[in-house]
Amino acid sequence: MALDTHAMSPGLEGVPIAQSAISLVDGEAGQLYYRGYSIEELTAQCRFEEVVALLFDGELPDAGRLAEITEQLEAGRALSDGQIELARQAAKLAHPMFALQGAIAALGPKRNDFDQRQEDFPGAAERGIQLIGQVGHLTGVLAQAVAGRPYEGPRPGEAHAAMMLRMLTGAEPSALHERTMNALLILQADHSAGNASTFTTRVVTSTKADPVTAISAAVGALSGPAHGGANEASLRLFMDIGSPARAEADVNRMLAERAKIPGFGHRVYRVKDPRSAVIQRLAGEVITRQRERDLYDIALTVERVVGDRLGPRGLWPNVDLFSGCVFAALDIPIDFFTPCFAASRTAGWVVHMKEQLESGNRIFRPSQIWSGADPRPMARSLA
Repeated sequence: MALDTHAMSPGLEGVPIAQSAISLVDGEAGQLYYRGYSIEELTAQCRFEEVVALLFDGELPDAGRLAEITEQLEAGRALSDGQIELARQAAKLAHPMFALQGAIAALGPKRNDFDQRQEDFPGAAERGIQLIGQVGHLTGVLAQAVAGRPYEGPRPGEAHAAMMLRMLTGAEPSALHERTMNALLILQADHSAGNASTFTTRVVTSTKADPVTAISAAVGALSGPAHGGANEASLRLFMDIGSPARAEADVNRMLAERAKIPGFGHRVYRVKDPRSAVIQRLAGEVITRQRERDLYDIALTVERVVGDRLGPRGLWPNVDLFSGCVFAALDIPIDFFTPCFAASRTAGWVVHMKEQLESGNRIFRPSQIWSGADPRPMARSLA
């Protein structure tokens, strides 16, 4: 019995799910653009606040717009005492990604009636900017709780990158570290409509759910090791290898055993991920201590050995291969690598939320191909 004769595309590979003007991933050339600007230029020249304005507006901001978006981000990141305490308690119970997902969900209003009317849609932009600030703030709250430090929140006039880095590490960031954190936030802010967490954002948004629920759901999608969690796995691999002198032999052994090497392969890129090249530029600037230098040298050996063996098959470094080395150089705890990714990507998620609403917002309802039993009668008595 065939109820659906459409061809199936596992994972929706190659199936367009939206028209979007936010970011372009050129998998063949290995390029990533936000609103037409290359990720290389944006990370080298812009503040995160400028890129938030670019993602929302489609153009880089002038001084007036930058001041406005900076003020909105600073005002929007405020949390209530109850929200802070809930996040600190959640940090004691679960991995930071799960704690972050729950803490974000608790930002929602008591009434569940967002976007029931078409005229409410512009409110998604204001709520989105607020969520960028709040998710960054919450990430810092969780880090303070895990480290056993008292709460110390954002400071007036503090840039988003500086706020996050100070709260994550408990130390005043140097200019170099703040600049590096700023570039990391930009680098991971968006990656087209089709990746799992952004698609999740659009699916939840299409139901007219509150933006908080869409971002919380996206964090859940990002927590999976097939999506955002590989940055932790890569650094743990390098730590297990321990010495650059051992790296080549250990990686060859893993390849012989057909073990998965984290930090390689991407559904879209057919060449080296352009974000990986930016990460390497940052690594060259920020890695100064011998421990992180050893880890980075291990990463370079892993790239060379795996690239020689698997590059011809299309497996090249993705953003996760080197990012852990840079996070470690900033003294960010390893369990907070992916929460930092989530805080960065919140910028892209909320802009896709806005674009989804403004597109006409048809609810996602794909079909299925039935592979179960034909309709049949019960063969036993119900008596």
